[in-house]
Formats: sequence, C-alpha cells, structure tokens
Amino acid sequence: MDGLFAQLTAAGQEVPANPFATHPNEDPDHLAARQARLDYATRAQEIRDSRVWSEDHKAEKLAELWQAHAAEVAEAYGRVQARRQTRLDYLNSLVPSGPGVPDDVSPADRAVLVAAFRAAMDRVQGASKAERRQILAEAERYGDDSLHRAVLQHATQSGDTGLVADWVARTHQVADWAGERRQLSNALADRPFKSGWDYKDFATPAVPPEVAAAVTA
Repeated sequence: MDGLFAQLTAAGQEVPANPFATHPNEDPDHLAARQARLDYATRAQEIRDSRVWSEDHKAEKLAELWQAHAAEVAEAYGRVQARRQTRLDYLNSLVPSGPGVPDDVSPADRAVLVAAFRAAMDRVQGASKAERRQILAEAERYGDDSLHRAVLQHATQSGDTGLVADWVARTHQVADWAGERRQLSNALADRPFKSGWDYKDFATPAVPPEVAAAVTA
C-alpha cells in the first residue's frame, strides 16, 4: 500500500467518501451556502428599508454585509473542495508508483530494488496494451513487486486507465476509479464556475448596486 491509503489504513481511519455520492440537495455545505444567501437577501432588504440610516450609511452596511456573505459562501465552497481533494488524493494513492523502496533498507538493497524497477519499466514500455495486462497478471502470480509497480505506473502515465481501473476495482473495490478521478479533477479545476450546482450555490454574489454606485461616484 502507498500514500494516503496506507496511512489511513494503518491508522484505522475511515476511507474518505466520494463527495459526489451525496446530492447537493443533501450536502451540508451546499445547504449552508443556500441558507447564507437567503439570510443575506433578508438582511440586505432590512438595511434598504431602514428609515433611520442615510443612503451613504446604508451603502456602507451593505458593503460589509456583502463581504461577510461572500466570505461565508467561499468558506462553504472551500470545505467542499477540500473533501474533493482528499478523495482524489486517496484514489491516486491506491495505485503504486516508483520502486517502492522501504525507508529502512540498506544502500545495497536499495540499489537492487531500483535496478529491478528500472528493468521492469524497460520491459513494460516495450509492450503493447494487451501484453501489459499479461505482464501484470504474471507479476501478481509470482509476487514480483517491481514488475507489478512498473506496469501500474506506466499505465497511469500513458493513459491506459482501463488497466488501472480494472486493477483498482479488483483490489480496492472502487467501481469507477477513472471516471471518479476525472469528475473530481474537473470539479477542482472549475473556477471561475461555468455551470451546474457549484455555480448555483457558490458563485460570488453580485456587488449591491448601492455599493457599486458609491464606489464609482
């Protein structure tokens, strides 16, 4: 086991869930952002309706309210993105890469393991997709860790996601490793928002017109 997956397993911690398994209508941070928007609209109207404050003071209060609301929505979005990043890190950690040299190994043994991994990579790089699947089966059958790691690393780097996804599904019971990684990566890169639930719930609200007018006056 490598990376975050190994750390979580060793510590007995729960594996991070796929955030997209929960619909936005049931996600606490999406709901928090929606409630914040309702509260913002209510408070903004109260400020506008005030018969005590001057227009300049109203603009000042609306500016403060808008800034606080924008920060609140950004915090909710940050929590969503943090959960997505944690899940993506977990998925990436499932697939071993590199020679996998233990920290406490002797220099001589380290050199042997690195050389074996390089030789395995040379063999894998010259193979076809079908041959790499056969090589992976061979590595698992005979417990050849260097060959096993080389096949999976090469498949990840070359875009042979089918081989990796099949392996992850078989060994870690993640049904759609490639599709889930793609969805998470796209969501993490989607800023500024283009569309969808994130745009609806987390897009920065427009500056109140009273504030915009005060700035340009």
